[in-house]
Amino acid sequence: MRIGELSELTGTPRRLLRYYEEQGLIAADRCPNGYRDYDERFVDRVLQIRGLLDAGLPTRIIKQILPCLDKPRIIHFSDATPEMIAT
Repeated sequence: MRIGELSELTGTPRRLLRYYEEQGLIAADRCPNGYRDYDERFVDRVLQIRGLLDAGLPTRIIKQILPCLDKPRIIHFSDATPEMIAT
């Protein structure tokens, strides 16, 4: 989908979507004519970004959090010690 369609589906201005791309929060493929081409999964991703921004998180932190949102909900930390878990 093009940027206008993503904008309509998420209620996010096109300029803001371009800003998200500049910040590395989303990455669109490019058509041969240079137009951005977004996958359907970006609808949810943009809504996640908007929610995190609304919660007061800066984009630099959101960029670090987003990969975690793609992972399974189980967290595995093999080096956890009883002391770490207790704190």
